[in-house]
Amino acid sequence: MNKIAHAVLENGFAGPLDSGIRPDILASAAAKIDRVLETRGAHPMYRRFSVRDWHLIEPEILDLFTERRIVNAVSDVLGGDILLWRSKIFAKAPGEEALGWHQEWGPFNGEEIGNDKAALYPAEHRRDAPWNLTMWLALDDVTWDMGPIRFARGTQKRRFPIAMEPIVQSEFYLDPFRDISTLEQLVTRAQESALVLDIDTADYFDGAPASLTLEEGKALVLDKLRAERGAVTLDFDESEHEVVSMPMKAGQFVLFTERCMHGSSANVTDRRRLAINARYTFADTLIYPFRESNEPFDGSNLDISSHRCVLVKGRSLEPRNAVATPDEVRAEQTLG
Repeated sequence: MNKIAHAVLENGFAGPLDSGIRPDILASAAAKIDRVLETRGAHPMYRRFSVRDWHLIEPEILDLFTERRIVNAVSDVLGGDILLWRSKIFAKAPGEEALGWHQEWGPFNGEEIGNDKAALYPAEHRRDAPWNLTMWLALDDVTWDMGPIRFARGTQKRRFPIAMEPIVQSEFYLDPFRDISTLEQLVTRAQESALVLDIDTADYFDGAPASLTLEEGKALVLDKLRAERGAVTLDFDESEHEVVSMPMKAGQFVLFTERCMHGSSANVTDRRRLAINARYTFADTLIYPFRESNEPFDGSNLDISSHRCVLVKGRSLEPRNAVATPDEVRAEQTLG
């Protein structure tokens, strides 16, 4: 067994590793992501704001995930037939709080926000393997005080229970009002479902009085969010585990199985921390089986009817998947 696969199986993660991506390519991808975050416009594929799957839209971002060193490292764990099925932007603002401890044990069903719609169905003989592998890539230098990603070593060997509590108490809840200074901004964000990640808030202000103040608007949002449910991890005490925080240089990455308990500390600096992840799986995993159904919405409330997986290595082994090669995706991006 190679070193990377051994580290993932024993520790739950391997890294930091050097991607070899040139600084100008990192900067170009970061600039694209900054524009996504600044404009908060509708994702062309999902038709509302989302930090998901911009590799299917922007070639500079796809280039990150098909970089040879990254694909080879993923292949060390998953073998020769690999699909890239999902990606997500992680921007931790100056002063932003910690992201709580959590693990994803199975199908990416949206349980973190109270849903239950499985996205992944691994082949039967894969069920005990780390069949969903995440690559987390730093686009900025991430120092100890900027909220680096962190892991509880070895926790991928045990599934910790969760409870569904009001979303404002969950591991994934972050202050939705951090950069909002007017009621108009608040209402617009809510109507575009760009206020709380993955939560549909479009109707929160329906019927609200025109005389509403900003503070009253925030109170209204919080009241409605208390009716939403999110996952809270139980029986996990970080003092009982070896916690590994992982500062990185821009262009370094870590591979980990989502079963490993992970999170990030607070960013106590005046600098943003920008990163992006990609999730890879075996090419025989069934992905989004409901994609062509009458309700093609995933566990994060996104319409994935136009979604494609990217075959980054080897063969596509599950005929029900929607799959494209990197070159085919780039051709679509050029036409778009």
